[in-house]
Amino acid sequence: MRINIYQIDSDKDTNRVKFEGYEETLKHGGINPATYKCVFHGDVDGDLEAVYCLFNLPDHPGTFQGHSLSLSDIIEVVEPYKAPYGVVEYLSTDSDGNPYVDSRMFCDTKEEFDAEVWRCKMSNEFISSAVLHGQDVEIGNYFVDHIGFKKLAEFDSTKCAEMDGIRMLMIQPHRTPIVTYVKDELDALQNAVSDHCEDALIEFTYPFDDDCIILGNEEAKLNGMEGNRILIDAIYAGPIFVTKDNGVGGLCSLNDAEVQKYSEMFAEPHDISPEEVQRDVGFTFYGW
Repeated sequence: MRINIYQIDSDKDTNRVKFEGYEETLKHGGINPATYKCVFHGDVDGDLEAVYCLFNLPDHPGTFQGHSLSLSDIIEVVEPYKAPYGVVEYLSTDSDGNPYVDSRMFCDTKEEFDAEVWRCKMSNEFISSAVLHGQDVEIGNYFVDHIGFKKLAEFDSTKCAEMDGIRMLMIQPHRTPIVTYVKDELDALQNAVSDHCEDALIEFTYPFDDDCIILGNEEAKLNGMEGNRILIDAIYAGPIFVTKDNGVGGLCSLNDAEVQKYSEMFAEPHDISPEEVQRDVGFTFYGW
C-alpha cells in the first residue's frame, strides 16, 4: 500500500490540537492542512492498523522523519489496499538463538496459504503462520483517532509542507519508484538504505551518463537483502535511491525531467532470486 504520512508542525499549531483526537480537533478550529508537514512517502505492507504498529516501532522505514504515529496524524492512502487471506512468516534466529521474522509471504486465497504452509512443513522450514484479519483500505485520508481511524471527506495535502532534505527517487524491491526526500546527513542516508533503520554502510555508484548516481547499501548482498534491480549486468539489492552529484562533493535534488527519466527506467520491478543475488557478490560497478 502506497501512503503519505502527515503530522502537525508544532510551530504552526496555534490551536494546540497536536496529539488531540478528531472531536477535540473540530472543537478547536478543525483540521487545517497548512499546519501539517509530510514526514513519509513510501510503500508498506498491511492495512491501517499495520501502518500504525509499524510507525511505532524502532525499526520503522529509514526515510521516516516524524514521531511515533499518534493522535492527530493523517495517513494518506495513494493506492488502495486489498487485504490478503493470510501470511506465512519465515523465521531465523539471531546470535543469541532468539527467533525473528526474516521474510513474509502474503497469500490471497486459503488454498495458496494452505499450500505454502504445507510446503514449508515438508521442507522443515521454520515458520510462524497466522491468518490475517486485515481490512481493505480505499484511497483517501485517514485521521488517527482515539480508537481506529476517521476517514476525512476533505483534506488538501497540497497545502502541507514537504519533507526535509534532498529530492530523490526511491526504488525498493518489487515496487515501482516513488519520489521521497532524505536529509543530507550521514545518519539519515545510512538509515535510508538500511533494512531495519540501522546505521548501514552507504555506497555511491555512477552507472549513468549524466550527474545522477545511485545511493545504496554497501553490504546489501552480504546481509541477504532482496534483489532489487539489474543494471549493466549487475544486481542491486535492498532499497536504492537515484540522487544527483552536485559537482563539489555533495548531493542535490533531482529535477522534474530527471525524476521522469529514471521513473521510466526503473518502472518495471525485477524478479531476482536470492541465489542470483549471492552469485553477484563482489561485482565491481563501472559507469559508462
